[in-house]
Amino acid sequence: MLRTFILLFSVLLTGIFVKAQNREHEKVYRVNYKWEVAATAAGYGLSYYGLGLLKDKSRLDSATILSLQRSDIWWFDRQATYQNPDNYNSAQLISDIGMNVSLALPALLLFDDQIRKDWLPVLLIYLETQAIGAHLYLWGGPMTHNRIRPFVYNPGFDWDMKLEGGARDSFFSGHTSWTASASFFCAKVYSDYHPELGNKKYWLFAAAVVPPVFVGYFRMRASKHFPTDAIAGLAIGAATGILIPHLHKIKKEKNFSVVPFFGGHSGVAFVLEL
Repeated sequence: MLRTFILLFSVLLTGIFVKAQNREHEKVYRVNYKWEVAATAAGYGLSYYGLGLLKDKSRLDSATILSLQRSDIWWFDRQATYQNPDNYNSAQLISDIGMNVSLALPALLLFDDQIRKDWLPVLLIYLETQAIGAHLYLWGGPMTHNRIRPFVYNPGFDWDMKLEGGARDSFFSGHTSWTASASFFCAKVYSDYHPELGNKKYWLFAAAVVPPVFVGYFRMRASKHFPTDAIAGLAIGAATGILIPHLHKIKKEKNFSVVPFFGGHSGVAFVLEL
């Protein structure tokens, strides 16, 4: 599934590079099209390569599976090993749909007039966000960690399924991470374009928690991840969705000005523009 998104995003990057030639200044975000389009495309290419390496990861053997004990799992995570196998297909389908819908959430930003005028830099930054998220998942997750998925501990799941590839890819939840990247990206970008929201912007970030929690819950119901896998994915995805746009944000210069005033007293006032 991730490979499909990588190919789709690569096509979008090609269009961005062509469109970007006549753009020189962005109001809220600054991007270097020549460098960032190339770097992001390379990022997706490396992600595609990394997925191939991940598929070649060694699988569990029967002896290892037989030696596993639920009692060795932290009590908070243990609940994931008791999920009903009959719910596996439906729970996994719901989590897939939830993630796919969430990845398209940034399209809603186009309903805002200000953001729609800057759709090109916003799109590029979003593609960068997901490219970085893919690498964080690959190299910070199953490529370097071998946490066994919850269903392997559950005797109700098919034995052949436990011997298949991916049974040691529990940490961390990529579905939850990519979902969080998209939802928190939306909250961050909208609040950057509307500073007048003030502290009300935090309601946007509170709402951004809902999609990854939803997806993470059903990943656990499918026994694909432990609760801590989903929590880690949410945290990493949220950080990515917020930090990447923030690093592109144009910082306003703080200017001093001197303003004379008259009345009962005369003098000058120093004004700092924030």
